[in-house]
Amino acid sequence: MKISSFIFLLWIAFHWVQAQNSPFTGFGIGSLSNDGNIAQQINGSTGVSSSGGYYVNLINPALLVRNTSVTFDASYNLRFQQLKSNQSFQNFTTGNINSIALALPVHKKWTAAIGLKPYSNIDYLIENSNKVENSDFFAYYTYQGEGGLNNLFFSNGIKLTKDLSVGLKFSYLFGNLTQESVSELISAGQNSRIAYSRRNNINQITFSPAFAYRYAIEKDRKFLNIGLVYDLASNAKTRRFEGFEKRDVFSGGVLPTFIDTLVTIKGKTFLPSRIKAGVSYEYFNKFLISAEISTQNWSSYKSFDVSEPELTNRVQMALGTEWTPDHRSNNFWQRSTYRFGINHTPSILKISGKNISETNISLGTSLAFSGGQGKLTYVHLGATAGQRGSISNNNLQERFIEAKLGVSISDVLWFYRPKID
Repeated sequence: MKISSFIFLLWIAFHWVQAQNSPFTGFGIGSLSNDGNIAQQINGSTGVSSSGGYYVNLINPALLVRNTSVTFDASYNLRFQQLKSNQSFQNFTTGNINSIALALPVHKKWTAAIGLKPYSNIDYLIENSNKVENSDFFAYYTYQGEGGLNNLFFSNGIKLTKDLSVGLKFSYLFGNLTQESVSELISAGQNSRIAYSRRNNINQITFSPAFAYRYAIEKDRKFLNIGLVYDLASNAKTRRFEGFEKRDVFSGGVLPTFIDTLVTIKGKTFLPSRIKAGVSYEYFNKFLISAEISTQNWSSYKSFDVSEPELTNRVQMALGTEWTPDHRSNNFWQRSTYRFGINHTPSILKISGKNISETNISLGTSLAFSGGQGKLTYVHLGATAGQRGSISNNNLQERFIEAKLGVSISDVLWFYRPKID
């Protein structure tokens, strides 16, 4: 099913009755999830060139060497958003698990990590109705999409020298992308629906080599960090189902009365490569400022050899900073870390020749709790506020605030067997 950009956005902006969540997710494989865990996201989603050793770096596997103890990460997002056009607006609330990860030091120069994280998301419901001319019928139209891809990953970071480390991430992308359009005619005593559905089941293993270099400006105190991550392009295995379904509506519910399977075929979905580069200045355990850029040419995306003209070359720029007053202090607030970040993407989509941009700002804190005997827990709290599109430029605008909660637990003694003298 190919819903044109005119129907999908401009038509929505002027004629909608109801739209849920984000129509911007209805292209390609959906809206891409933010990189990193909560600590990295409230730092502008930076983490290519630098990392703290008390959380699992989900952006650059080469920096896993900073995790010298077993570290567990988990995080959750709660999203409040408003979808607005010239005619109307609606508010929605959604929530999802952001990431789960576990880092394990294998050797003093080698750390591995395993985890699960959302990769993309499709979630929209658009409804409209019109009176059919010269008849007693009303026509109702529904466009719905749901699903997304998940990323089950296994990462490795190896320290080659004191300053240089390399990494490799194996990602298994999997999930279902379902889009459906329903036409419904209603008159006195009659109500039936015709639904067209397309479902893509995608699974693929991808690879992301990386490196990180740490140059000492002042020995053991001040550093200039450089990092690079390259997500290789892939032709993801895809199984597609397309079909029509007639549904009769009764007072007790909806009953499918006729199903016609059009195709069940196997093919490929081309996922473009992505390059992420970053540089940062670090005052060890005190201050950090990072600048990063990534590029991914989604205009080369194809599903079953069919491209989508709305997808563009996605360039993302990020700036993040963090500050720890005194990491050795007995004062709870003095040893905690405070973060702020800005993230901007000039074009996530291109509709009718106009770019749809996204900008967000983040701030938050990582609260340090010490459990003693090698145990350390950080609770990450933060918020991100942002906007996609604009009324003046795209006739449709999405504003959102995300409340973020995460926890990182480190324990150097987890895998140590106690000895009896």
